[in-house]
Amino acid sequence: MKHLGLLKSAVVAAATSATAQDVAVRSGEHDGYTRLVFKVPPNTEWRLAQRRDGARLTVDLGGVTFRTGSVFSRLTTNRLESLSQAQPGDALDLEFGCECVASAFLYRGSMIVLDITPGEFLPPLLADIPPPMQQRPVNATTASDTNAQMSGLDLPLLERGLKDQLSTRFLQGADRKLLDLHLAPVGPRSSITSNEDPLLSGLSANIRLTTVLDDLQDVLNSEVLQLDLQKACISTSELGFSSWSTADPFATQVSVLRTALYHEFDTLDEDSALKLAKLYAYHGFGAEALAVLELTELVSDEADRIKAIARIVDETAVQNTSPFSGLQRCDSDAALWAVLSDNALAADADVEAIEQAYAGLPDHLRRRFGMQLSQILVEGNQLEAARRVIRSVKRIEESVSPSTTRAKAMIAAAEGNGAREEKLLTEVVTATEATPEAPVALARLVEKRWTERKTVSTQELELAASFSVEYRRSDLGPMMARTHAIALSLSQDFDPAFNIILALENGQDRDRAFNRHLHLLAERSDDVTFLQQTFHILQKEKTPPLTTDAAIALADRLATLGFADQAFALSNRTEDQTRRAERARLRARAAMLSERPHKALLELAKDDSDKARALRAQAMEVAQDFTGAAEVLQSLEQDEAANRLFWLAGLPGDTVDPTDGKYAILNRTTQSLIAPPERQLEKPLKDAQDLLENSETTRQQIAEMFNSINRE
Repeated sequence: MKHLGLLKSAVVAAATSATAQDVAVRSGEHDGYTRLVFKVPPNTEWRLAQRRDGARLTVDLGGVTFRTGSVFSRLTTNRLESLSQAQPGDALDLEFGCECVASAFLYRGSMIVLDITPGEFLPPLLADIPPPMQQRPVNATTASDTNAQMSGLDLPLLERGLKDQLSTRFLQGADRKLLDLHLAPVGPRSSITSNEDPLLSGLSANIRLTTVLDDLQDVLNSEVLQLDLQKACISTSELGFSSWSTADPFATQVSVLRTALYHEFDTLDEDSALKLAKLYAYHGFGAEALAVLELTELVSDEADRIKAIARIVDETAVQNTSPFSGLQRCDSDAALWAVLSDNALAADADVEAIEQAYAGLPDHLRRRFGMQLSQILVEGNQLEAARRVIRSVKRIEESVSPSTTRAKAMIAAAEGNGAREEKLLTEVVTATEATPEAPVALARLVEKRWTERKTVSTQELELAASFSVEYRRSDLGPMMARTHAIALSLSQDFDPAFNIILALENGQDRDRAFNRHLHLLAERSDDVTFLQQTFHILQKEKTPPLTTDAAIALADRLATLGFADQAFALSNRTEDQTRRAERARLRARAAMLSERPHKALLELAKDDSDKARALRAQAMEVAQDFTGAAEVLQSLEQDEAANRLFWLAGLPGDTVDPTDGKYAILNRTTQSLIAPPERQLEKPLKDAQDLLENSETTRQQIAEMFNSINRE
């Protein structure tokens, strides 16, 4: 029997673990949108519900838990403000920090890709569409009537271009399952002669066929791939990047091409100019390649590709009309230059082709692009590919560079290995030759310490201060000032941190610094500092955009200190759509501080958690419903507190364990005092003696009651 019981337990445990599933959530910041990727089992049903300033993702998996711990470590904008899940199995609530909308699609059958882009929330498309009209009876018409009606219409036949457009729209409608096409069977068909008017020339230049779906491209998220909008791939042989340089020394190749650059009468040799630009780009001199191309007036696909690669090599901004845009799907070297140009991994990217193209680069370009490519692959949830890129860089480096170490730290963060990530980031920060990488690594390290609520060392704090001064006039200036302020807050130097944040210009770094600082202020500061800085912000006409987490932390501390109005305002913001139960409990606490217990009970009506029931008992006690409050506390197994309320309610008979508790003794004493003494009226002397003894007992019980009340 024992073995049978163990077997049953094992089967139940296995079944339970099989039903509950974790869904890993990866994030990435892209130009114009924020992307979240959810890894789910194949054939999983899912739904995305839109709302203003947020969305809700529902995945049909039993006991699903969304692992979102590393989401915000890779985000640099405030498009996504918070993620929350009430309990395992519930939907995932997304709160946006901007006027954004969400769209999602299923990629490769096992990845839900959700994009958050700036845009205006629109109501459901079918909300304003009237019901279908009833069909009216058609009156019979004669042939003469029809000819008379059509006599005023003198329309030409559709040109070939318009016919092609119409056919394309039909096919798109069929792909989207809006139309059913009934194709004619294969075989000979009789020709149809037509006597209509001849075709008009130039008609298609003024007429274009469209459908309502063309106006909804930014709203609908069709899973049908727009094949007609995809660019043709550039083959490896057509690009020919490996042939842009020969085995001769670089100086020799440059001298030969520069000598041949101009002919007689200073005529430019365009072929030599293209070869020289290719040579410069191949060896990492992007600015020089662009300068050579400016000498020519060539307008060709080849020249555009050279310019794009030169800008990538020179780490300058790539134009929006890059010739490599949309080519990450290609099985050629163009996929590598496309991903470096976009600086983000597309959903349809050919990772194997990207790795092969990277392996074919010269050593100096592999060292230059190794860090960037590994970061892109990590953000795209391609950890194995990122590891292979890092190993490829290590093989050609004489010693491990700080950029490679930082790339390893990013991979460790994506794996959830916090200890290894901190060790690698510390190596980058403390390395003597790590000047270009140290500020970014220090910022990431301080963010990690804030997430884990750890303190920073004295050396890290001094480095943050020096970097904030050194890079104050560069693009890294706001980020390093934010890092310095957060480091000071972690060290509980709240006043200098607050002054640094106030001096920052309005922007994402200032908002992020405010939220992190206020969160730490609510958790760690003394009451005077907390109230001084908090009210300095709340009294301004335009307060910084607080996240839901920061607002809840401030409201909780204000409620603890007795500031009911401010706590209620912070927990009742219209822009907050997540952590509803927690905000409702804060509003209930604020209502009780304002002596409105019934308002508190209304806020807690839909919350059955232990915390809510404890607050409900407090509200009932304030409303002098001692019996109801005692029953709630009894359900929470707070027996001593329940005994106290039963005693206040005058119900000593409802005492519960512990029997030796303070209020249990009071209840028994009260019950004994309430009970009338037994009289013996037929025996006056005996009755008088009993009364004297009862009075002595009563005095002792009253003394015990006072002692019990005064007992701690």
